[in-house]
Amino acid sequence: MSRARRWRVPLLGGCLLLAAAAAVAQPDAAAAPLRETLDRHLQAIQARDLDALMATVTRGETLTLILPGGKVLSTREQFRRLHQDWFAEDDWRMRFEVRQVRELGDAGIALVHYLSQQRQDDGGYATRCEALLSLVFARERGEWRLVYDQNTVVPPPPPQ
Repeated sequence: MSRARRWRVPLLGGCLLLAAAAAVAQPDAAAAPLRETLDRHLQAIQARDLDALMATVTRGETLTLILPGGKVLSTREQFRRLHQDWFAEDDWRMRFEVRQVRELGDAGIALVHYLSQQRQDDGGYATRCEALLSLVFARERGEWRLVYDQNTVVPPPPPQ
């Protein structure tokens, strides 16, 4: 075997390994940034659009949701049912402020501050709850999907 032939196979194998490593290290170029998925998720809540909301959550069975009162739901179906019931109510609105979004490889974290407001008899809205959402997303088939949602109530300021 000539010297050129002996080096061709190892060089080709090395190039394939480098290409594979680069593909693993690079995020899926076709995937939308996490912020886009987060925005769709929050807009679906504001619009009470269950189908749009479920399009942003894991396709898997396990989805952790920790409610402001500490109750823990652990399945996608429980998450869906809770939101279906909640979206049927028309006397509330949510105001969101995205505080932080971090992509960490195939996981992403968002911190979102929100005000949940209840409609009053006069047609105005009063704040019912102020809280922080810790949302964890994971890549599934190149798409960001919610896998963990924790609500932490922000206590009201003490009376003066």
